[in-house]
Amino acid sequence: MATTRSSILVLVTICFLLAAPPAYSERRGFFRATMTRNQPAINLTRAAHKSRQRLSILAALLLDAAASGSGSAQTPLQMDSSGGAYDMTFSMGTQPQKLSALADTGSDLIWANGLCRTLESQSLATCGGAGASASASGAVCDYKYSYGLASDPHHYTQGYMASETFTLGGDAVRGIGFGCTTMSEGWYGSGSGLVGLGCGKLSLVRQLKVGAFSYCLTSDTSKSSALLFGAAGDLMTGAGVQSTPLLKTSTYYTVNLTSISIGAATTPGTGRHGIIFDSGTTLTFLAEPAYTLAKVALLSQATNLTRVPGTDGYEVCFQTSGAVFPSMVLHFDGGDMALRTENYFRAVDDSVSCWIVQSSPSHRSIVGNIIQMDYHIRYDLDKSVLSFQAANCETF
Repeated sequence: MATTRSSILVLVTICFLLAAPPAYSERRGFFRATMTRNQPAINLTRAAHKSRQRLSILAALLLDAAASGSGSAQTPLQMDSSGGAYDMTFSMGTQPQKLSALADTGSDLIWANGLCRTLESQSLATCGGAGASASASGAVCDYKYSYGLASDPHHYTQGYMASETFTLGGDAVRGIGFGCTTMSEGWYGSGSGLVGLGCGKLSLVRQLKVGAFSYCLTSDTSKSSALLFGAAGDLMTGAGVQSTPLLKTSTYYTVNLTSISIGAATTPGTGRHGIIFDSGTTLTFLAEPAYTLAKVALLSQATNLTRVPGTDGYEVCFQTSGAVFPSMVLHFDGGDMALRTENYFRAVDDSVSCWIVQSSPSHRSIVGNIIQMDYHIRYDLDKSVLSFQAANCETF
């Protein structure tokens, strides 16, 4: 399937590079925001459907990129926005107006819906050539940014590029380029837009010129989680810090999963395709044969538990009463993530708990946001390193 990547997306990048005023480089290099889960209660049936849809799109995008010889997919993913994703809280304007927007590590563009007239944001007039359109106030840089595949054209945002002051916590940063959306289709949660946290030039991370960002997702999904930009490494100290290189073969934040430990057994990892850390996918998916081998290891060490039929792709489910589940550790290239039981087993009702790792329908694997809960996860774009440390995220 062909992706919706086009010259329009390239135009947006050129427009930003040539026209957006730079964010203040003299700032202290550390900014704080908060994230809140769309729906505090995790509906595992809905999570299975939306997470699988997001993964399928990602796999198709990467397959198309490989076939075209481009090496990496540039088109952003559809959001798991019906409850599995997180809203970022921040303010825009010289007289700050508070808003929330989906935070997404799988895309780059920042866009807001219905605020530009109120804020009187500065439109960006230099589009670097073809594609610029005229308006009553002069030339503006138009864009259309699609999420997902060309076969599903109903997830997109379009409008014109502008710049505005963003306030993160108590710190204001001028000249952040973003999209003033005049039309969008698709469900992007209850917020006012989307904040791209990917590694491209349009992302908020790149525009802040901080080189790194991190978050710490609370296991209590009714509470807010910290989102930190810049020198958050000061908060990540001690023997528990683990780090692994980010692979440069993908636009997405991909690392090498070398093996998986289930109880006393160790099974192979996901091979050359690695595994993607994604804030917008709820569940975790393992490509074959990593999934089946890990599942067999789990079942072989849970013979004392009462197994029950699973649904919605959950293949390993047990009666919860009195159950003690085998441990699970993800071994990355250079770091080990020893998971709490709540990271990989969840109650689907009052009497049944299921392993919330599912089989990937492709060669692509994802570490979903439930497994990431109560870990401080740091993406260092400058050094191409992902670090993590077990943490009480409510104290951040």
